[in-house]
Amino acid sequence: MKRIKVILGSLVGALAFLPALAFAQGNFNLSSGGITGVLGSVGSILNMIVPILIALGIIAFLWGVLRFIFSAGDEEKRKAGKMFMIYGIIGIVVMVSVWGLVAFIQKSFGIQSGTVQNGPQLPTVPGY
Repeated sequence: MKRIKVILGSLVGALAFLPALAFAQGNFNLSSGGITGVLGSVGSILNMIVPILIALGIIAFLWGVLRFIFSAGDEEKRKAGKMFMIYGIIGIVVMVSVWGLVAFIQKSFGIQSGTVQNGPQLPTVPGY
């Protein structure tokens, strides 16, 4: 029964994106400027979220340092502080490396940041 719920949930989730796929090639107008405007808005939101996530990673690292320093006598709390520091560093490294990888790919393919470019047009049948 649980398996059927997962399959039906996945199907409903996939069907939710069907209208966007159906209009993927054409230029349809939404109030936000079409699919280009929607993707541009999502990109700008993601550009605002990345520095916030990096700041949270730095805060987690500093919290771990404080826990490590102030729990000098208790070995369990020191271990918890070490884990916070390790997870903070891992989070920062992953976020910065992904951010750098995206910038590298953008520069390699000549993609301008914040803009969505139209892809190649499909050939059409004359007379239709």
